[in-house]
Amino acid sequence: MLWFVYILLGVLILYHHLIYLPLILRLGKEEKDPVSPLTPTEKPTLGITMCAYNEAHYIEDKMANLLMLDYPADKLKIFVLCDGCTDDTAKRIQRWQPKFAAAGIELTLIEQTTNRGKLESINHIVPLACKECDLVALTDVSALISVDALQQAVLNFQDNRVGAVTSQYLLADGLEGEQQYWRWQNKIRNAESNLGSVIGGNGAFYVLRSSLFQPLPLDTINDDFMLPMQVIQQGYQVILNQNINSVELEPTSLKQDEQRRKRIGAGNLQQLIRCRFLLHPSYLNKAWLFFSGKGLRTVMPLLLFVFAALSIVLALQGSSIALVMIIAQTVGYGLALLPEFGIRQRILTKLNYILRSYVASLSGMMAYVKGEFSQGWRRQIHVEDYQSRITRTAKRTSDIVISLTGLLLTLPLWPCIALAIKLDSPGPIFFRQIRVGQISHDKVELFHMIKFRTMVQDAEKASGAVWATKNDPRITRLGRFLRETRLDEIPQFLNVLKGEMSMVGPRPERPEFCHRLQNALPYYAERTAGLKPGITGLAQVTTGYDGSVDDVKQKLQWDHAYSVSLSSPKNWLYMDFFILVKTVGVILNRHGQ
Repeated sequence: MLWFVYILLGVLILYHHLIYLPLILRLGKEEKDPVSPLTPTEKPTLGITMCAYNEAHYIEDKMANLLMLDYPADKLKIFVLCDGCTDDTAKRIQRWQPKFAAAGIELTLIEQTTNRGKLESINHIVPLACKECDLVALTDVSALISVDALQQAVLNFQDNRVGAVTSQYLLADGLEGEQQYWRWQNKIRNAESNLGSVIGGNGAFYVLRSSLFQPLPLDTINDDFMLPMQVIQQGYQVILNQNINSVELEPTSLKQDEQRRKRIGAGNLQQLIRCRFLLHPSYLNKAWLFFSGKGLRTVMPLLLFVFAALSIVLALQGSSIALVMIIAQTVGYGLALLPEFGIRQRILTKLNYILRSYVASLSGMMAYVKGEFSQGWRRQIHVEDYQSRITRTAKRTSDIVISLTGLLLTLPLWPCIALAIKLDSPGPIFFRQIRVGQISHDKVELFHMIKFRTMVQDAEKASGAVWATKNDPRITRLGRFLRETRLDEIPQFLNVLKGEMSMVGPRPERPEFCHRLQNALPYYAERTAGLKPGITGLAQVTTGYDGSVDDVKQKLQWDHAYSVSLSSPKNWLYMDFFILVKTVGVILNRHGQ
């Protein structure tokens, strides 16, 4: 059974990456016959809908683009909804209304006072266009569309089997890996179109028959996929028109791309559940396209993970084939990580983008399962977005490896230290205290930090929470030695394994101190934004223990400097290695307090 599962996973991985793509491109080569043009009187009425949230940077270009579209003015209507904009997007649109009126195009602007999210906005504005127009188009503010996009789209609707038309998606300023990805996606989507139907659309621009629009559930994540899939469910085709281009203006950073891939990953999992209608025999061709493309792409991170785990299990059982596969996977993932360290080449960049996409997609699926997307998708900035996802994954992996190694190496010391503590002073062996952990976009984590006890029992019973000082009378004789050598912090390896702390990071502070320090020092709380506190850290090995607010202020600068290093794996690796080496020096020189 183990080998059966292993071989099946291997076949699916090879099929999706090496067989399906060449096969679909070959089968979908044939071009459709040209369609005769329509006369102005034959052309259907068309409404363009657009949802905007704080789009002042792109709205002027978009309005100019819409005004220049080649389509009879009396049959074109524009509907724009400002979803609780806090900038001057609405005012900029209002300045364009006289220009549209002069061109004979009706422009309707709807302003919502609060931000309700894209799904609720779509469900509000698209039905308005559907009531007045035969066709309805959805487009993004940051995407420009071909001047003849509408003329091209209506040609496809002469075929009564066509329910939606989508466009090619181009990037004006995309990352190299992202550019390669979308070049492939345009080819795949064109092949899908020639074979029957495009599986989904892209939010930059697509057109539906108004009669086919159905409001989406408000927890829908990828609306530009689910709306075309609703068209397929009603028995119609979704066609890609290669003569229509939509060009994304907004440049994409690595972090933005990761967040987009995370959202898409969560949406893909949701789509697998909601598109189960494809199991009906009447959707046979479309079901194959969906399973081989979107379906396998969704579960591929899980398949790769299980395949790697089974490779290890079978190799430990003596399988030479599994051992070869482990080597092959290690080499493959290693090559994919090289661009993270500045080594760039076309194939390596493509492998890196695929790996990043799978990691982000897996994160998105986990977030969906945990309920993070229970209210659909809203544009939001997470506090941990300054970090690379690859960095976070590598940092957590190194934490587990180093803490496990540390526990194994120091295990013989535990009974000796425990006995010495008991002989030195009355009280428990371990000291537990609530500390502030990682801060995320929706919560602040608290945890019980564990150390070997170095102070007398109930040391703060009379004084309350105070910082330790040099020659502190509360510290026991053994405790002074444990602090100088940092041996008291060995149990914190357990906190690291539990995911409450990291090996390297800001010092874990007490909640009562955090409240005071946040009031005294701006951006104090942000020091653990998306970052777990550490056993050691740049601030700890540079400045020592805190004794006053001024000490904390100095440390705060080092903490934020360390956060900057997490923007790339290369910088993080150098910084953590530097800090760990300095930590060894602190221990050997007994600089602890």
